[in-house]
Amino acid sequence: MKPIFAFIAFFFIAIAASAQDTLYKRNGEVVVVKIKEVGLDELKYKLLDYEDGPMISIAKENLIKVVYANGKVEYLSKEMDNPENYAGQKKNAIKTDFISPLRDNLSFIYERSIRPGRSIEFNLGVVGVGIGTREWDQSSGAFFRVGYKFIKSPDYYLRGMKYSHLLKGGYVRPDFILGSYSIVRKVDNSYYNPLPPYNYIQSVTESTRKVTYGAIHITLGKQWVYDDFFLVDIFAGIGYAISESNSDDPDDLYTVAYGITGGGSQTPLSASAGFRVGFLFK
Repeated sequence: MKPIFAFIAFFFIAIAASAQDTLYKRNGEVVVVKIKEVGLDELKYKLLDYEDGPMISIAKENLIKVVYANGKVEYLSKEMDNPENYAGQKKNAIKTDFISPLRDNLSFIYERSIRPGRSIEFNLGVVGVGIGTREWDQSSGAFFRVGYKFIKSPDYYLRGMKYSHLLKGGYVRPDFILGSYSIVRKVDNSYYNPLPPYNYIQSVTESTRKVTYGAIHITLGKQWVYDDFFLVDIFAGIGYAISESNSDDPDDLYTVAYGITGGGSQTPLSASAGFRVGFLFK
């Protein structure tokens, strides 16, 4: 009968050994424990080899994951980075640059939250729509901008802290801009003939400029979200731009870039700024 008792004893010892939980800390430490209580912000445990000892508490934000005795794995993150805290918020937005029509273009922007603290923007600008051109100039074309937004997090964390909204807050955004357009410039050369029959001679000449440009900007801005429905976004950026034009005149003022300012033949430096308004949706 002794072998049977030995087998039973070994069986229960094996069960006891397997009934252990493992904590993986963010500092790289791995601790084998017996978890006694799991709370909202922390869990309590006892050391496996000292279960008669004191209860020890650890904040969940200090753990990467917990492997329970039954094999279940729970990955943990800071409350600010936990997607479950923002499950009810709208993660998409459609915006327009409120002042872009004053510069002869109409800009549409789509923004989507990728995860807490990160979002991506796609901007399509239609050139030739607005009131920014002179009466004799006609432009047409488009530009495209894509940016990856890093939304600012607090300098110091408090337990349970989170973003008030996924798309709200100050941010830094690297931008890549590419555009192409043509502009037709009409020049009125009409004049009065000083000789008989003293008539008015009408003459209009046209010249076409075709411009292709690209830029890389680092943009700083801040976005406000109201009632998970309406938003306001202001930003300013600086970077480098290159352009190519069929004009041979280095001082041609018509070799400009929509969506940015500068970056012509005189200097590669360019800048951008905007005031956007929009709406959020699921």
